[in-house]
Amino acid sequence: MSGLVHRLRARLRPRSIGGQIALLVVAAIAAAHVVATLAFFLLHEPWRPEDRPAVLTGRLATVARLLDASAPELRPDLLASAARTLPILDIAPWNGQGGDTGTDKPVARRLRDSFGRGLTVANLTPPSAPAGHSLRLGLATSNGAMLQGTLPDDPLRPPRQGAIIFTFVFLGLTLALLSVWATRALTAPLARLAGAAEAFGARDDHVALPQAGPKEVLAVSRALDRMRARVRRLIDDRTQMLAAISHDLRTPITRLRLRAEFIEDENARASTLRDLDQMNALVEAALSFVRDGQGRDVGSQSLVDLASVVHTVCDGFADVGAQVSVERSRHVLVRGRPDELQRAITNLVDNAVKYGGSASLFMDAIPRGTRVEVRDPGPGIAEAEREAMLQPFVRGDRARNLNEATGFGLGLSIVQAIVEAHSGRLILENRPEGGFSAVIELPLAAQPAPAPPEQRPAPPMDRAA
Repeated sequence: MSGLVHRLRARLRPRSIGGQIALLVVAAIAAAHVVATLAFFLLHEPWRPEDRPAVLTGRLATVARLLDASAPELRPDLLASAARTLPILDIAPWNGQGGDTGTDKPVARRLRDSFGRGLTVANLTPPSAPAGHSLRLGLATSNGAMLQGTLPDDPLRPPRQGAIIFTFVFLGLTLALLSVWATRALTAPLARLAGAAEAFGARDDHVALPQAGPKEVLAVSRALDRMRARVRRLIDDRTQMLAAISHDLRTPITRLRLRAEFIEDENARASTLRDLDQMNALVEAALSFVRDGQGRDVGSQSLVDLASVVHTVCDGFADVGAQVSVERSRHVLVRGRPDELQRAITNLVDNAVKYGGSASLFMDAIPRGTRVEVRDPGPGIAEAEREAMLQPFVRGDRARNLNEATGFGLGLSIVQAIVEAHSGRLILENRPEGGFSAVIELPLAAQPAPAPPEQRPAPPMDRAA
């Protein structure tokens, strides 16, 4: 039964966004009419107004005003005519005797208010009459007209303002909830599609594309799926080609190094060996870039004491005489791979020493986790060149010749790949007081790794790597 209902609903539900919006509008209008119709039938006055105590009271007050304004000789005929016209009131003459003139019944108060001027109302109901049935009232006007009539002894109910207000509030809430539910159901596939597009290229690249929803969303979903497959294929081809070339270059470089040892000219041999060292370093950097740019499973990560990694890197530079110091540190646990984190921090410190002459490291807590900042007194980078500095094989000094003073433009590209693989971000900026600052922000191990930010900060500045 449920399967039949599901198939029927799927068949009747419009497949386009425009059709679903039109259905939502029509459903809201239909619901409003249904609620308004129910309110009308529940709150409308009865078709026989003579049954309403307020109506009968007003008519009896009208007869009393008519008699009060008429000449005394005409009053008996008028009273008889009123008795024939309004038999439900049981109108009759009254001699002004008997009854309780101080009655405070609701209908008595309404009679006095409806008459508009001095009116004496006496309760002529026999004491033996059942309570809550009807009242026999005598009326005496200021001009001497007197009559008696029967009115229901029911409370004069005010208009149902509370019920009317509740009906409109209920109608508004119903339409609002219906609109919110339908809107969320309509936009949910779009939200899933946006999430899948945002996750593409990040570490967690397994977000499923929506398989149900409006036909426009399904068309975009299928197009995005095909695009993801093409981009993955292109990336894999590029990575395999770069890895193969870099790996295959190692053998001829090794053979050239062996042959260079037999060069008799000392200067020529030294220059050749230096060039081969740079070629080998380029191959190692390319392999490292390929290796760190590839995503690995989150399960291969472990708990890492980030302060220990920072101190290990600083000790290594201090052993070779570099001016590197840890100014502030704090022991925090992050989830990742220690060798990759060490390589990222090493690249930043190496840049700081190369271009600023020294490096100072600071560790601080931030709302989203922790941060490692590498400062140096170097000149920094112009803002116009910041975006290009993160591209592979782009060096901060813009040099085109490989020499001992320059790298290959891969250092910060590797750092960015490692940081993004750990759900963090890399921020590079010129310090206002002078110098350069490179910051790595990482989430703590106790917190779930946040999704990549929707919009990254202004592309960080890089310098030669």
